[in-house]
Amino acid sequence: MNLLGVLPYWQLGPWELGPLTLHSFGLSVAIGVALALSTLGSRGQKILGVSGDRMQNFGMWLLIFGWCFSHVFEVVAYQPHLILEDPLVLFKVWGSISSVGGLIGGVIAFLIWRARNPYEDHVGWSNAAAFSLPIAFFFGRIGCALVHDHPGADATHFALWDGIRSVFGESLPEIWPLALQYPDGVPRHDLGFYEAIVWFFLVIFVYTTGRKPRRRGFYLWTLPLLYAPFRFLFDFLRVAPGEAGLHGDTRYLALTPAQWVAIGMFVLGLYLWQKFRNEPLETWKGVEGQKSDDAGKESAGKDDAAPPAS
Repeated sequence: MNLLGVLPYWQLGPWELGPLTLHSFGLSVAIGVALALSTLGSRGQKILGVSGDRMQNFGMWLLIFGWCFSHVFEVVAYQPHLILEDPLVLFKVWGSISSVGGLIGGVIAFLIWRARNPYEDHVGWSNAAAFSLPIAFFFGRIGCALVHDHPGADATHFALWDGIRSVFGESLPEIWPLALQYPDGVPRHDLGFYEAIVWFFLVIFVYTTGRKPRRRGFYLWTLPLLYAPFRFLFDFLRVAPGEAGLHGDTRYLALTPAQWVAIGMFVLGLYLWQKFRNEPLETWKGVEGQKSDDAGKESAGKDDAAPPAS
């Protein structure tokens, strides 16, 4: 077997800092949250003319509710037997989480916020949050990749790579180059690593497209349409429960819970595209307001400098 194409199994941390233990996953998530909230604050100021503090409080509400719901979803969808053993497991939000559950929780949190804030620009606020989302998810998935908590199926006979080798020749490595050599001796797909790559390009996408005004609601439909197909396909590479002694993903009608959510996400993206595709370009209120203030100061300066009338 030619293992030249297999990435080595690496692991970063944990680090002992006196009585504290610092984990790479938690550190990565913390960095992602901080950067996402900072981006949301500056984005809100620039586009909506809303203070950064208000936008970041909005983001914290989405984050906290989404995190709690991500745990509830993970238990209900992936490990329902735990509820029978201990119903209080639903409230142990420091336990296992599901990223798609967090997305659903974020949507629910936004709907609650919208009901309590009926006079705000709901499209503008949610669009700013969607713009910031890839940053948080990219660092979250980096954390997953550092601890390899999403081991996938055996990549030895990965159909995609076998097809590429049949076209370009067997001089290519025998094993899929992005596979990791797991401690059990099997080259496996690392789903956290794969998703980190996708979210990296989505971060580039939002920063590239976000340099100028887009149609209202632009990120509310583009991000679901871009992300959902990857998540749907990636989950075919996950291990089944108990496979090779690993904690795999439960299937419902041959699909994982995340795949069903990805289908719903894609449909939602299509609906929002239909809803917002003819919307006008955003008016960047913060930028326009700053221009007006600058123009006013300049005009006032000229008036002050003008000689008195004779």
